[in-house]
Amino acid sequence: MADYKPYLTEALSIARTAGAIIKNAFTNRTTLSIDLKNANDADLVTQVDRQVEQVIFSHLRSVYPSHKFVGEESVSESESKRTGLDDTPSWVVDPIDGTTNFVHGFPFVAVAIALVIKGRPVVGVVYNPIMEELFYATHGGGAFLNETPLPLPPLKPLPSLSTALVASEYGSDRAPEILDPKVRTLHKVVASPARGVRTIGSAALTMCYVARGTLDAYWEAGVHAWDVAAATVILREAGGIVVNWEKGSREENGAEVYDLCSRNVLCVRKTTGAGEGEVIVEKIRAAIEPVEYARD
Repeated sequence: MADYKPYLTEALSIARTAGAIIKNAFTNRTTLSIDLKNANDADLVTQVDRQVEQVIFSHLRSVYPSHKFVGEESVSESESKRTGLDDTPSWVVDPIDGTTNFVHGFPFVAVAIALVIKGRPVVGVVYNPIMEELFYATHGGGAFLNETPLPLPPLKPLPSLSTALVASEYGSDRAPEILDPKVRTLHKVVASPARGVRTIGSAALTMCYVARGTLDAYWEAGVHAWDVAAATVILREAGGIVVNWEKGSREENGAEVYDLCSRNVLCVRKTTGAGEGEVIVEKIRAAIEPVEYARD
């Protein structure tokens, strides 16, 4: 198996540097310059997003000049709006996942850094510098929160959706054809009934909380590759399930292939009972109403 630890070392180092910038700006938010993406009040970008992405890519380019670099802000400002992910080793970065939280002082904010090789995230770092939560993993090397292996004990059974604390998001696109099926899906899951529903405002952190075992399941449509790439390897290394809304083909290890560019995600934490996670996946899949997004 490939040794991804040197890549992880670089990702952790630059994540901490980025985190210091984010934390300082979070403390001094009165000076923030805020722009709207596509004139959408629910889709924000700040000069800190751009600064952090530039700092991360500048460092990684100096170490890995032959790699590709995909960031939320650089893709958002490009003409194609596509990630262009292919077989080339690619660093996929969300400089601030949870920008609206950041602007409002809601502390669920993170920088997310992933190394993706042939479509598979193999290194992932998600760092919330406000709450000092550093999640990280390498493919085959396990997942950790501040050096503690994930999931955190005690690992609990998950016999049904009625015992589950789940999470989802409405997203920034509030057009009826996008929002209405999301609301109907949420209603179906709540009426199943799920024990509780949470909306955190950061896909990367939400997936990490599933990896930690704090949340039991999460689904969302409209996510981008940079929202989920880092957390995908963290959650899978923590024993959880990460899949698309539609059932996909299988990898050699039996896990469903997850398409990073599909614009949707469904995940469930590690459980104590055989097959429990798969049952929850299918229960949520049965409730989901599809939402169409252009691929990354």
